[in-house]
Amino acid sequence: MKRAYEMLLRLYPRDYRESFATEMSSAFEEASRDRRSRGWGAYARFAITELAGLALGAGMEWLAKLTTDASVRGRYLPDRLLMRPPGVSWEAHYGGAGQHVPEELGMAQEQAEVLVNRMVHAISHHDFRGARLYSDEERQARENLRILRAKYQINN
Repeated sequence: MKRAYEMLLRLYPRDYRESFATEMSSAFEEASRDRRSRGWGAYARFAITELAGLALGAGMEWLAKLTTDASVRGRYLPDRLLMRPPGVSWEAHYGGAGQHVPEELGMAQEQAEVLVNRMVHAISHHDFRGARLYSDEERQARENLRILRAKYQINN
């Protein structure tokens, strides 16, 4: 069963798999152990539902990726290595020393970071539907951030 789940995970876009596959597999294994303890019938229903949901989810993720506006067509999740580390001011990380950062730009950056943190929290609690919603909101926040950076002529 685990092998079938791992094979179906490969149907998801690579960026999605890299971000969520480990957590999804862990959640599946934990739930699988629980259902096995409830008997064969419960386990069979669980397995069929999970595998069908995984295949459907992969299709929906590809559809979302392919129908996204051309400006964000790659639809990659943010690279956390490029994000501002906790405790480092926005100005120090993005603006450089002494450069004034408009308040609305800083707020937009913080909003995007909050949404990423909420998405990670949702994933860690196996709320993949919520994670997808936060991902969509985060994508919109990143687009807003791109527009503000262009407005203030900041190329970070």
